Amino acid sequence: MGDPQQDLESPSALTGDEAVSQPGPAEPSPEEATNGSQILSQDLEVPKDPELMRARERFEQLSEQGSVRVALQPIVDLISTEVIGYEALARFPGDATISPRTWFAQAAELGLLRDIEIAAIRAALAELGRVPPEAFVAVNVSPATAASKELRDVLADFDGSRVVLEITEDAAADGYELISEAVGALRATGVRIAVDDTGSGDVNLSSLFDVQADIIKIDNEVTRGIESDPLKQAMAAALKSLADRLGAMSLAEGIETEDELACLRTVGIQAGQGYFFGKPEPVGVIPPS
Repeated sequence: MGDPQQDLESPSALTGDEAVSQPGPAEPSPEEATNGSQILSQDLEVPKDPELMRARERFEQLSEQGSVRVALQPIVDLISTEVIGYEALARFPGDATISPRTWFAQAAELGLLRDIEIAAIRAALAELGRVPPEAFVAVNVSPATAASKELRDVLADFDGSRVVLEITEDAAADGYELISEAVGALRATGVRIAVDDTGSGDVNLSSLFDVQADIIKIDNEVTRGIESDPLKQAMAAALKSLADRLGAMSLAEGIETEDELACLRTVGIQAGQGYFFGKPEPVGVIPPS
């Protein structure tokens, strides 16, 4: 899910941990904007809660404007520090004080989560042609959307071998059971599956087996200050061992200092992301890898 500093995660897709988002890129060109007809597949009911009423208006405007955008944060090989992929993070227009997390949470309350996730994922994967061909793009997705035919239809338009689906950390146990039933269909598209925020209290380690994880993303709470915390080092080492047993890549989130990087290298973690390597940026300002 990326850094604790990121303004991105939501409870479900292409989001971040901060409570405040930053202004998105300039108004997209027609070819860059997400088609409004692809965002909302249903008419919105009028909610009674005033805050949700305002959210409903924002989603209607979003559908008309078709302007879900993304920023990409680099994911690197921890030994070479070469970029191997990017995590795609949602950006929404309008009030910059409304975080992506809030957008997705309110979408869930309004019954629009799948529509918004699909729109954000489509916008993210549209950037595949603009990043280095050897790099993948990782997108956050809830179990329900991951198991949906709508997502498989989107994936059919892209090179699945360059796509990583990050299953979001707040998925309930039955959510992981749901996606485990869809793993075969997802594998057929060529995608890899990551379990986000492993090592936090939100993730049941059995989920790593349920979804046959290809990538284990170690939570930034484990990463933060790991160089001076033997318990965190032991946790990272255990997760690395588990990843090895699964044949999965170990990837640390939230790397912010050289000391954290050095410690993670010593533990044997293979890949990482965080502000030490780069903040989320629009594709146009990402330097070549």
